[in-house]
Amino acid sequence: MITERLSFRAKYGHGDELVNLFKEQFPSMVKGTPIIGARIYTDFTGAMFSVIVESDFPDLDAYFVFLKADNDDSAAKEFQAWFARMVAVTDGGDRQVLNLEKLV
Repeated sequence: MITERLSFRAKYGHGDELVNLFKEQFPSMVKGTPIIGARIYTDFTGAMFSVIVESDFPDLDAYFVFLKADNDDSAAKEFQAWFARMVAVTDGGDRQVLNLEKLV
């Protein structure tokens, strides 16, 4: 299984707003995609106002299908409007693509 982890640092006091933006957009972002699971995390300890979104895919081929569709959709007006709202409350972020192997 492949997990894409998007980690963001919300601007001071805007963590809840960033979480709500992802909850608002996520259903349309995953519709018709090969995503088989997803989670959103917020900091309990560590860097304040951290928001992490994880999406699971069965394999790399499915992830690449998702990336192509995601890149194609990024030009849509609706996505651009949402993205502008997201950028306004975010200081930065990064992406990790992880391979999962269960130990137990």
